[in-house]
Amino acid sequence: MKRVLGSWGEQVELNEAIIERMKELASEQNMTIHQVIQKGGLNQATISELMSGRTKHPKVSTIQKFCNGLNISLNDFFNNSRFL
Repeated sequence: MKRVLGSWGEQVELNEAIIERMKELASEQNMTIHQVIQKGGLNQATISELMSGRTKHPKVSTIQKFCNGLNISLNDFFNNSRFL
């Protein structure tokens, strides 16, 4: 699994960085994860699997729907120092 930088500069698994980024972006827009997934049309079970760590390889379509809920692009999602 690819390692990327966490919010404190430590190396973390890609799925952990994705979770951190989802939380960060939701917070920036004063939304909860639940509000974002409802707006983006994501299934609660899908996001629960990801957030709990049971899903280690989230699908691009899952991240895209999350982005749709925030009205941002995939590029906006990954344009962060965690993913460089």
